[in-house]
Amino acid sequence: MKMLKKKKGITLVALIITIIVLLILAGVSLSFVLNGGILDKSQQAVNEYQNAANNESEILEYINSTLEQKINEINSGAGGGTGDTPTVDSNGLADKDTTIVAKDDPNVQIVIPKGFAPAILETGRTDSMPGENGAVKSIMPVEDWANITSEQINKGIVVVDYAITYDNGQSTGTVPDFNEYVWIPMPDSSKFARVAWTTPNGYDENGSWGRGERTHLLEKVSTLNRWWEDKTTQEYTNMENSINNNKGFYISRYEASEMNSTTAQSKRGQKPWENISQTEAKTASSNMKGEINSHLIYGVEWDSVLQWSLDSSATIGAETGGIKTITIDDIQSVSKSWGNYSNSVGGAETDSGDLQLSGTNEYWKVNNIYDLAGNVWEWTQENYSTGAFRAFRGGYSYNDGVNYPAAHRYSNAGGYTNNYDLRFQGRLLCVTLYSGSDN
Repeated sequence: MKMLKKKKGITLVALIITIIVLLILAGVSLSFVLNGGILDKSQQAVNEYQNAANNESEILEYINSTLEQKINEINSGAGGGTGDTPTVDSNGLADKDTTIVAKDDPNVQIVIPKGFAPAILETGRTDSMPGENGAVKSIMPVEDWANITSEQINKGIVVVDYAITYDNGQSTGTVPDFNEYVWIPMPDSSKFARVAWTTPNGYDENGSWGRGERTHLLEKVSTLNRWWEDKTTQEYTNMENSINNNKGFYISRYEASEMNSTTAQSKRGQKPWENISQTEAKTASSNMKGEINSHLIYGVEWDSVLQWSLDSSATIGAETGGIKTITIDDIQSVSKSWGNYSNSVGGAETDSGDLQLSGTNEYWKVNNIYDLAGNVWEWTQENYSTGAFRAFRGGYSYNDGVNYPAAHRYSNAGGYTNNYDLRFQGRLLCVTLYSGSDN
């Protein structure tokens, strides 16, 4: 008898059961997805990413805001403990002594004294190059004070003590209503120092007369002090402390002219004060600015101004015309390209050889200061040796700029007045940062 084979296959019941199981699994999976599963996790991830992005944005915004605040504090002098928020009176002049820290270098600063304001010159800037009109055009708006840069300070910022312009910018010969001073920055106190410039003619660093070596003898200060020294007084101590504390000092921008018989001034277009003794020059200098301390320049201040012109790479006139960067030789050997001498050259030659009014030639300046070289001799408070002689510096218009450069030291008795070629240039130091003779 023949047997039939069984055939393998899926039964209908098994198929139905399989479908039911698949449906159950599908339902479970869908429930997982819809109820706290993949979609929830995905949404959660999206939310966390957005929150992180928002947090990062807030952090960056906070950092940026903080940096901007600190930068503004530095620019305005705040934050470092030495600066002030500038405020002015109705004329735009500082209503208190105000320290402005350079926006790009917190070690460099300028102090605007009460009753003063920085000046904008005819160039539209705070500086004027040789050959450019350096007259005051206006005062700087107070909102711009905090933006003063170290470059501006190092080129010599002019401040004035009155709010109007000089004849609306026109030099008509009228006496201007304000005095002008230039800030000498001294961020490094070691730069405020005596310098033994060896000049071509005169007393050398050993106190001997003759033509010296044309070398820069900064390292021979101790030798220099055997013969030339500033008188040590309370005024000198106050001045030195002020410079160290405030990182600078002021010098009159122009040669001293006569306000009255006992008071000097620093104004443009005026005849320099002549035939005055060193003793009288000290009095005229100290009477200059009322509550603001001023004094006849000391030798160390003169030397520091000249050294600063080197350190700041100041520009002066060139022998062939135009301008050049000042060198040691221009200061201690040959100053005829940037001063009024009998043998002036280049742009400095115009109007040279005779005594001229202050600010006459725009080539007779360095870092906004006029006539450090030539035009008239300048009394100082520096003593020669231990006697009664006092030093005067810089040469005058009848000298030649080779034998009597800006660094030149000469001397005469402090009471001497009748030497026709000893003309009091009396450049005044206005040390504005302390008040009262005993401070």
